[in-house]
Amino acid sequence: MKKCFAGRSRSLMIRSFLPFAARYLSRHPTKLGQLYQYWLGYSQRYGELASLTSEQVENVEEVFYELECQEPHFQDLNGLTGVPMFHMLAYAVVRLMKPNVVVETGVAEGLSSWFILLALEQNGRGILHSIDLPNQDIELFPGGPRQTEILPDGKQTGFIVPENLRTHWQLHLGNAKELLPRLLHSLGKIDIFLHDSLHTYDHMMFEYRTAWAYLREGGVLLSDDVDLHTALSDFAAEANCPHVIFNFVPRSKGVGAIRKATEMRRE
Repeated sequence: MKKCFAGRSRSLMIRSFLPFAARYLSRHPTKLGQLYQYWLGYSQRYGELASLTSEQVENVEEVFYELECQEPHFQDLNGLTGVPMFHMLAYAVVRLMKPNVVVETGVAEGLSSWFILLALEQNGRGILHSIDLPNQDIELFPGGPRQTEILPDGKQTGFIVPENLRTHWQLHLGNAKELLPRLLHSLGKIDIFLHDSLHTYDHMMFEYRTAWAYLREGGVLLSDDVDLHTALSDFAAEANCPHVIFNFVPRSKGVGAIRKATEMRRE
């Protein structure tokens, strides 16, 4: 059974890497050695996720296999080619760590919330607190890209989240600079914090610092869009904790994570 599963999970990794490999070879047909190095880096991500969550690599592979092969919603979104990496990692981290309290910032239509709530439902435990400030259109830095998240007319934050998952969900609408400190103070300790709201350097540092104070030992901070600037690496240095970047293929949108040290890890 183990061998059978190992073959299935390895097949999943290969199939998820193939679209990038095909594009790369069409542009660089003679650079097979570089493509092989990319594959080695890609396969290492499973080990990095295992280390982040203190799980076995086999359990990480099982969670991704479960998501791709047994979750209809994942297939409806065109699976590995249609679901953002942040959402897949959020699902995997929640499934593996089995948290009681998860806090996320940034909801919009609710796709990331759906995957987190699905993982909580699979775990049979846990509450997700989500903070969102609807309908933003903000320049991230002078002359740089804009972050535009406008809900369709007549739609509310998180409108795609199905009713059967909402028993695990508490949605808070407003500015995270005001709501996040109050929410965290009321919760006391949290297990996982996920950032996917305003991606300016100052705001990301604010959220990291604020959430970190309430994150339990061994808890995980997961952040989307860390490739826009150095906020995550700067905060990791400030917190004296290593960070990992999960851009599974070159030039993909960066997702980063930091695990808060435990007493055992500090020794």
